Amino acid sequence: MTIESGIALFIATAIFASIPGPGVSALVAQSLTRGFKTGAGFAAGLACGDLCYLLTALFGMGWVASQIGPWFALLKWAGAAYLVYLGVKAWMAKPPSEQNTASVSEPHTGRSFLAGLCVTLGNPKVIVFYCGFLPGFLHMPELTTTDIAMVVAIIIPTVFTVLATYAWLAAKGREAMRSTRTWKILNRTAGSIMIGAGAAIAAE
Repeated sequence: MTIESGIALFIATAIFASIPGPGVSALVAQSLTRGFKTGAGFAAGLACGDLCYLLTALFGMGWVASQIGPWFALLKWAGAAYLVYLGVKAWMAKPPSEQNTASVSEPHTGRSFLAGLCVTLGNPKVIVFYCGFLPGFLHMPELTTTDIAMVVAIIIPTVFTVLATYAWLAAKGREAMRSTRTWKILNRTAGSIMIGAGAAIAAE
């Protein structure tokens, strides 16, 4: 992996992690009702779940690429199509329903972490996302241990930082995070970028 591709991976990860999907919706709901500490624990669980699927995708894709050679392009196109599909869904997504923001007893941070982990592990589409996302930054047939370490070092801290930011904003600016207008802008901006990324990967 080159410095340029590493920077591109960081930027793309930050954008994609910002897409308000089911995990972010649950995170916002947790932070709205129970505060930042609970939200941060939930975010850590989400990021840990991403790590599990990311490693599965990296090792699995490297093996698949080495076995099927040039036919790997078909898998890449399928992944690109899935990114476009996610982008369209982001455009159509609705904001989270308003939650009662009255004081609620704050659960143990460990339980919040496990809840976030279960949310991600219960969404196997995450691994499909990484299968479509990674070929744009890595030459999968020549995947090395160093490449894997660099990808993990870039993606997971970035994902957690973005999610923790959501938690902080939800805890501090409850009305803004519930704003339909704000949610729609985030969805459509990120959705447009994801559709463009899918098209770029397919055309590469």
